[in-house]
Amino acid sequence: METPERLKEIELFAWLGEDDEHDSGVIGIKQGIVPAGYIPLVATMEAKVNRGAIRVVMNSLAAQTGKKRYLCRFTFSEVVLSTEDGKPIVV
Repeated sequence: METPERLKEIELFAWLGEDDEHDSGVIGIKQGIVPAGYIPLVATMEAKVNRGAIRVVMNSLAAQTGKKRYLCRFTFSEVVLSTEDGKPIVV
């Protein structure tokens, strides 16, 4: 499968941390609360997830839970799956 060059240049920035509800040790993407509900704190631009208000919330939650949060950068590795010409993937 051919990968578009623009896709290879994409970086993702995400807040990660250990599960808060259980002591499972599982690390996952942290979420933020917006009027529509919870959304994963992931973006293609660092500035979108490294705003002062988000850092304050992440620090506050880390203080409450005793579990650190990490803002991480991810770079492209591979396309795992893609759709064909905008058609849904048949499962």
